Amino acid sequence: MTNIETFAEALPAREVMPPTLGLSPEDRDVLLGIQSGQQKTAAEIAELNRNVDAQQAELKRISDQIAALTQRIEELQNPALVASPPIASPPPVRTTSKPAKRDVRPSKPQGPVSVGGAQLTGTEQR
Repeated sequence: MTNIETFAEALPAREVMPPTLGLSPEDRDVLLGIQSGQQKTAAEIAELNRNVDAQQAELKRISDQIAALTQRIEELQNPALVASPPIASPPPVRTTSKPAKRDVRPSKPQGPVSVGGAQLTGTEQR
């Protein structure tokens, strides 16, 4: 608690009017002016305290936002720390290509056919 707050809290206790019976009219006017000034000052101090409290609350809110943004920036800069599941990478692309397989069927022989590897002569035809 600051000295201003202590002072502001102590003021209302002094608001009790001291006996003014033995005072001159000028002294009573001065005393009333002082008491009025004290009340006005106490109200101003209370308003200042409310403003300080509001500013501190706003500062705390902004500080929390900065902390959250800082944490998010750090997470984005260090993706290994992010708790999200890893992104599956596509399989590596092969740079060598295989020749396309062709369906090769043996053609039907036309003309003389050798059986057992014997040589064919021009006269042996079926």
